[in-house]
Amino acid sequence: MSIKELDLISFRNHKHLQLAFGKGINVIWGENGSGKTAVLEAIHTFSIGRSFRTSRFRDLLKDGEEFFRVTGVFVHDNQEQIIQVNQTKDGRRRILVNGMPISGLKELIGKNPVVLLSPEEQDITKGNPSVRRAFFDRLFSVVSQPFLQVLSDYTRTLKQRNAALCLVRDNRSNIKSVKAWEDILVDNGTKVWSQREHLFGQFTDHLRRTVIDYAEDGVEVTCIHEKTQHSNPDQFRKALAANLQQDIHLGRTTVGPHRDNYKLVFQGKDLRLFGSQGEHKLTLVLLKLAEFRLIHKETGILPILLLDDLFAKLDYQRSENVLSLIEKDVQTVVTTTDLVPIEQHRIDLKQNGNKSIYLERPCRV
Repeated sequence: MSIKELDLISFRNHKHLQLAFGKGINVIWGENGSGKTAVLEAIHTFSIGRSFRTSRFRDLLKDGEEFFRVTGVFVHDNQEQIIQVNQTKDGRRRILVNGMPISGLKELIGKNPVVLLSPEEQDITKGNPSVRRAFFDRLFSVVSQPFLQVLSDYTRTLKQRNAALCLVRDNRSNIKSVKAWEDILVDNGTKVWSQREHLFGQFTDHLRRTVIDYAEDGVEVTCIHEKTQHSNPDQFRKALAANLQQDIHLGRTTVGPHRDNYKLVFQGKDLRLFGSQGEHKLTLVLLKLAEFRLIHKETGILPILLLDDLFAKLDYQRSENVLSLIEKDVQTVVTTTDLVPIEQHRIDLKQNGNKSIYLERPCRV
């Protein structure tokens, strides 16, 4: 799978930018502020349905403009797919796939998978549990439509129960309105746990092999899925009952799949609490390589690699570990401020399929 063309109108700092990509390594280079990361952001939006830098589409709009439009042409098995995202300043959004409108962002997930390695993603190892939950939920949604559906169902039910909890707390309803959501929450939550357990098992297999293949000698990196509650339906129901008064007081549900954590362990210690900067960087690379392998194995599609400022953030060997994937005919889009690191890594931009794209920093009036 590859992206063939990209057209940006009023997106971030680009008034109008048109790009054509090669099937191999595409190096986007230029000064800071030239909009290199915005190109990766647009590609990521076509794949995941959202930016990796913000959850608000309005933030992507160029200052002073009323709307933005991004259009991407993707190719898979010699078939072209044209995706267009239109967003207005007042919040109206329209998404078209091959000229036909789709109902929402969820329909984009998994169509054109990408794997992103960016400084923005270091919070996966350093941040709170919600960041790691979001990482795994996005990944599992890409490789499994059933998981995406049941997660969506659970999230919707959870919002309904939380709304009912707030009404009871504010003396505007009674406990029956909360209990009305219990059975469906337990059913959907149990399904989320079951599918997470299966997909997480697949991921950890890939992570184990990735550590063996790419990590330094003797390095051990593992990931542990910590549930807030046993996934047995009866136990989940009992936990909801036991926490009911606390939930009413807080106005939110305190047990369930939405409270799970994924703990990263480096050399036997909790990475988030005790990891060095180098250990965090290495672990993120290993997670991303395992992500790549899981997507390829489960979907049969080679994801596009998006490498943002790779050479500024990683040492030579770790950059080499990431770039080793390119040998598998993976389309890659790399951003960098200059071409020296590209040459150091022996990447021949004159080779068929590779391409160099220079972006100038916009002049400010």
